[in-house]
This record gives sequence, structure tokens and C-alpha cells, in this order.
Amino acid sequence: MKKRNKILAAALALCLVFTMIPGLSFAAETAAAKDIVVLYSSDINGSVDTNIGVAGMAAYANAMRAEGKYVEIVDTGNAVGGSVLASISKGAYVVEAMNAGGYGIAVPGAKEFAYGVDVLVSDIMLEADYNYLSCNFTIAGTDNSIFSPYKIVKYGDTDIAYVGISDPDIINQVPYMKLSDGTALYSFAEGNNGADLYAKVQAAVDAAKAEGADYIIALGNLRNTADKAFTAESVLQNTSGINAFINSNSGKSVSGTTVKTKDGAYALLTSPGAGISNIGVMTISAGKTISSQLITSYTLRDIKTKDAVDKLTEEYSAGLKEAFATTSSRLEAASTSGDRIIESTETNLGDLVADAYRSVTGADVALVEASELKTNIAVGGISYNDIIRAVPGGQNISVAQVSGFDLLDALEMSARLYPNANKGFLQVSGVTFDIQETVIPSVSVDGLGDFISVDDDYRVTNVMINGKALDLLGTYTVAGTNKLLNGETGYTMLTNGPLAKVNVATDSQAVISYIKDVLKGSVGGAYSKSQIRIDSIKLARQSEIDAMVEKQADKKLKEYKEKLEELQKEIEIQEEVIAIKTMTIKASSKFTKTSGKRKITVTWTASEDVDGIKYQVYKSSKKSSGYSKMLTTSKKTYSNTSGLTKGKTYYYKVRAYKYLNGKYYYSDWSNIASRKVSK
Repeated sequence: MKKRNKILAAALALCLVFTMIPGLSFAAETAAAKDIVVLYSSDINGSVDTNIGVAGMAAYANAMRAEGKYVEIVDTGNAVGGSVLASISKGAYVVEAMNAGGYGIAVPGAKEFAYGVDVLVSDIMLEADYNYLSCNFTIAGTDNSIFSPYKIVKYGDTDIAYVGISDPDIINQVPYMKLSDGTALYSFAEGNNGADLYAKVQAAVDAAKAEGADYIIALGNLRNTADKAFTAESVLQNTSGINAFINSNSGKSVSGTTVKTKDGAYALLTSPGAGISNIGVMTISAGKTISSQLITSYTLRDIKTKDAVDKLTEEYSAGLKEAFATTSSRLEAASTSGDRIIESTETNLGDLVADAYRSVTGADVALVEASELKTNIAVGGISYNDIIRAVPGGQNISVAQVSGFDLLDALEMSARLYPNANKGFLQVSGVTFDIQETVIPSVSVDGLGDFISVDDDYRVTNVMINGKALDLLGTYTVAGTNKLLNGETGYTMLTNGPLAKVNVATDSQAVISYIKDVLKGSVGGAYSKSQIRIDSIKLARQSEIDAMVEKQADKKLKEYKEKLEELQKEIEIQEEVIAIKTMTIKASSKFTKTSGKRKITVTWTASEDVDGIKYQVYKSSKKSSGYSKMLTTSKKTYSNTSGLTKGKTYYYKVRAYKYLNGKYYYSDWSNIASRKVSK
């Protein structure tokens, strides 16, 4: 394994917009030759030659070196899988391209583990000219790390430690991480709601500091999801000593923001986004400031790197012509006459691709826009090129959490032009529904075609999610391309919930994986025609559908009413419990003797009025012990007429109680009311 430790020197000439980090020294720049530039990418997903690409990254690095800066290129994970070429080469295509681009450090994400730990350790790591780092990947039940937790690189007189952090959810994303009985073979410090991860990161930071690191830069592929314990923000907030965090797997690009760390300092957090669509640039200046920016457009390409990538693409593309599966039916995007039927009706190709998205992501529902599917797949052998031609977008597939209301709006948006052609018409998996052609569409969109609202009756009805009626108040996981889920194609309602999984696979790779792994290489009779997940309702069926919808609505309304009544009852019980537990009882006593008969009368008041409450009265001849129960009553008075001896003092205390929902609840004791028998 080759080690990269390039030390270059020169002057700062390029003016950047800096994001300053509070807590660091802001000394004036006097030695521009010490400027250090860290270039970063994330979630390449096998697409080394798209967008800016590794050749663009290399060209930008050369430009920085020409200005006399120290330069390091790093990647934060999910690079070597996701595309067809990456898959058929088991990551080798991407590793060799990253070698050509001059990468120095990388962190293993889910895609690096996709081919197996043995392939990652024995093949990918050995082929890489760069170092893989991960502080939190170990063999289960041990502290045996597979990778170095950090690497210190010297740039002139400045030592920077890079700490690698892998996503703890890889333990659930990659099947072979556990045995069939659920026993984990490996660990990503995923336990204790983030505490184990924070401990691993802190240990790596402390060790790097002890070794002399001047700066700590964390490189991670942590999620930006509902599970907040494992986000980059949470790691920073629960650790000390990290100066900057370059993160991937966040779903969005972030040029730079600050996060307060455990020790009260501030760290820079940045994410370049997926697919080298941006070049992340972090600068540690001579004035000891840390800044970051994203280069969103860069046209230069390093010729040497580009030639190397082109050659790799040509070499590995030879295998794309090979058939890896067969289909017994023609998979259609268009009719035999060439008409794009997929834009106005469900097709078997649409069903197949939607099923693939749902299978690889584990989502409840998958949505595929007609525009994503370009060509038919003929009967016979299916090659990788056939899939790439049919699904050529190279788009990443993610999963969003979507409410039942928003999912219904998405289906209505899809059906608004039916039966006319609509490039955004959705092919679906995990959901079935009817389109009522007799209902006039009422979807409002803005000038860009983005969804605004449904203003009248819905055309879409009888929506079933995996065999169960759609719960409008429920939440579902929905798989789709990032463009769809980000609202770029008009489905803005899908952006209302958080992302649950990010960049799980590319579109064509998802289809290939599904056909190979799930269908075992044979697209058979199940896809001989469309599976009628979307049904068109004519006028003759309208009354029947209306009655069914009304019946379902009444049933759902009854269920919600019952749940509401149960909740209200529980609230009332809790209110009574609180009233009893917070109740204050004040007791007093009075002695009288009438016609030779002695009597001590105990009375009390309660601070709360609770229906059905009862009181227990206890008596003793000693103030601090010996109390026994004398009476249980719903009244607020007790007359003690027996067992009273002249000259003795008697002590009384009272408490309230009530039996609720199978349990007794008691108030605190009252004050002790005492009275002496004087005659």
C-alpha cells in the first residue's frame, strides 16, 4: 500500500469566501506558504467520470499546487459501489480511477463494504494508493480495529490528523455483517444510543493529539436522518478536540456551518454532496483560520487523469455486453409502434424497476417517474448495457419518510393528466390505487410545474399500501430518485419529511441487483404484463367505488373516534392521578366531654376536589410511631369515642386515595393533629 505525504510551498493568491471558526486563532497571515488545502468528495457511487469527476478534482488540485499550497484529496465514503462498472469490477474500476486522481485518504462507507470485508481488505485496500481510515469498525466483541483510526500528515511545520468514522448503520445495511440468527460479526460502535460511537471517536482524537497533531479533521459518512444520535452534529456535540468535520451520506451539500463541541469550542461542518457534482475545498490558512467552500462548476480536466479514466472505462465496459439474466417477456416503455405508453399507463418494465427500487432500499413504497425509463428490453438475454439503456439516468436512489396525506397528493399529481401522456406519471411498487376518470383534475401547480395543492375531489381513490388501506395520518417510507424526493421534478410534497436512507444505489444498479439477487437472473411470468397496480375507473363503476370509499371512510372515522376516546380517558385518569399525588390535606382536632362520654373529633380539608375519593384516618398514642388505621370514609370528619384515657394525648393523620385503572393512588399524609384528653 502506497503512502502519500506531499509537502509543497508557495503563496496564497486565490480569493475565497471564508467561513471562520470561532475559538481558533485569527492571527494575520504572514507566511502564505503554509496554507493547506484539503479537497474532498463524498458518495461518488462509482460515477468517477460524471459531473466534475476525478479528472476535474485532479485539475483543481494541480491549480492549488501551482499557487504554492499544500494539497490533500480525501473521500468520505460510498465511492466504490453504486454504478454498473463499479459492481462488475467489485470496486476496482473506482479504486484505479481514484489512484489516477491522486486521492490520499478515504473512509469506508456502506458501498465499500458491499462486496465483503475480505474483498475490501484483501483487494480494494491493497489496490488503493490511498489510506482507508475508520476508528469505529471492529470485529464484534473485541477492540480489534480493521483499519487505522486516524492518520497524521505533516505539511511543513503543521501536523493534521484525519480521523475516519464509518456509518454505524452499515451493520444493518450490509447483509453479511450478521449471522442468520442476528448475531453480529462486526461492530461499528452502534450501541448505547451513540455513546459507544462518541467514545471511539474521542479515543482516536485523544491519541492523535497525544501524538502531536495540531489540527483534527474528522472524515465521516454519517446520516442526516431522524436518528439524531448518529449524525455528524451529534458526534461533534458529544466529543472534544475536532476542528472540522467533512461528512458524506447527509443527502445535501453544505458549504460550511459551525457546531459547538462538548468542550464549548466550535467546529466547521461541511458536506460536498454526491457524485463529485461539487469540489469541496477546506483551507487552513497561515493565519490559523479554517474555511470551506464548494466549487459548483469547474470545466478544467487533468489530461493524465482523464486519459487514465477513459482507458479504465473502455476496459471495464467490455463486460457490459455480456448477458447476466434472461427475460421471457418484452419489458415495455413503448409500444411496438414506438409510442411512449409508459407515460400514461402502468407497464411491466415500470413494475420491474419500481420493485427493484423498493427491494434494494427496503422501503414501504417505491415511485418511478416515466421519464426515468427510456427503452424496451427485448425477450431473451439481458446484458448490463440493456439495463443502462433502459434506465440511463445514473441517479441515486434514496428513501424519504412521507405522510399518508403527502403520498396521496403525489399519486394525485401523477394522475392529474390521465389518460393523456405525462412524463412524471408514476410507476409504483408497494401501492395500488384507482384513477377515477370521471373526476375533473384539481391539482394546482406553479409556473415551474411544482405541486401546490389539490383544490377539489381526488381522482385517486382506493389506495392500498401493501394490502392495507392508506392511513392518511400514518407515515411511510418511500423510495425514489433524489430528483424526485428533492422535489426537482414537481413532487414538492415529498420533501415534507426527512430522508431515512441516502444514496442506497444508483437506478440501473438497483435494477441489476434486483434481477441478479432476487429474481436469480430470470425475469419470468410475474412480469409478463403489468400487474394492475393502477386501475382506471369508468363511469359504470363510479357508484360502486363511491360506496366503497364512503364505507372505508366511516370505518376509519370510527377507529379514530375510538382511539380519541381511549386517549381522552387516559388523560382524565392521569389528571386524577396528578391531583391525588399533589393533594395537600390539613387536619385539626377537638376534644369534648358530654354526659360523661369523651370524644375527639378530627376534621380535615383537601386542596383538590376529586370525584370518588376516599380518606384513611390513622391513630396513635405516640407521635412518631404506632399508627393504626381507624376508619375509611368519603367524609372529611371522624369522631373518636372509644379508647380514650384521661390525661393521655392521641395523634391523628389522614391521607386520600383512589383506585384507578387497576391500581391504588395515594396522597401524602396530612399534618399530625394531636389532642389531649383533659377530663
